Amino acid sequence: MDKEVTTIVTKYSEKIDAVLNETIGETESDLDGEHVREGETNLGNLLADIIRAASGADAAIINGGGIRAGMKKGAISANNVYNVLPFNNYIVAIRLTGKEIKDTLEHGVSAIEKNEGRFPQVSGLTFAYKASAPVGERVSVILIAGSAIVPGREYTVATNDFLAAGGDGYTAFGDAVKSSKDFSVVGGVMKGEKLFYNDSSRWLRDVVIEYIKEKKILAPVPEGRIVRIP
Repeated sequence: MDKEVTTIVTKYSEKIDAVLNETIGETESDLDGEHVREGETNLGNLLADIIRAASGADAAIINGGGIRAGMKKGAISANNVYNVLPFNNYIVAIRLTGKEIKDTLEHGVSAIEKNEGRFPQVSGLTFAYKASAPVGERVSVILIAGSAIVPGREYTVATNDFLAAGGDGYTAFGDAVKSSKDFSVVGGVMKGEKLFYNDSSRWLRDVVIEYIKEKKILAPVPEGRIVRIP
C-alpha cells in the first residue's frame, strides 16, 4: 500500500472512530448486560421496549444471549451500543396466539439452570415461572397490557430476525409465519399474513442509537416483568 493510500485509509478510520466515540446520550445508572440470561434487567427492558415501540407490536420477546455487554453510568457512545449489540440483527414482529406465546416463554425458561442465551427479556407483557417445575410446565401467569392472555387470541409480538428464523431454539415465530395462508419464501425471506412487521433495512443497533439520540437521558429499571417462583 503506497503512502497516499495509507494516508487516506488512516483519515477515514479516524473519522469513523470519531463518529463511534461521539456521545449520543447518557444513562443515569449502570445498564445490566451481565445477568440477562438469568432474569429481568434494566437493559433487557430497554431494548425490548425499543423493539416493541419501533414495530408497533403488542409485546416483545428477545433472547438475553443477543445482549453481549452492559453500559456504565454516564455518557453513551455509538460504540457502546455496538458492543451491546454486535450482531447484524433487525426487527421482526409476528402474529402469535396466546398459546404460542406461552410455548415461546416456556422455551425461554427451559434451560434456566444452564444460563443459556435463550432466556427471554420482554416488553408489553409480564409472566411468572417456577424454576423447579418440569420443563414445559414452568410458566404459570402471562399478562399482556395487564390482562391475562387468551390462548386462542392473536397478539403481535416483536423480536429479532435471529429468533424469527428459529435461533436459540425459538421455533414458534417461524412456525407461525409458515402457517399463513399466503406463505411464501421470496429471495430467502419468509412472507405471509402472520408477519406483522419486517424491516431488514435497519440494524437493531442503529434503531437503538436513534432512540438514545432522541431521548438523550436513559433511566430504565427492573419492573417485575419476570417473576421467578422458587
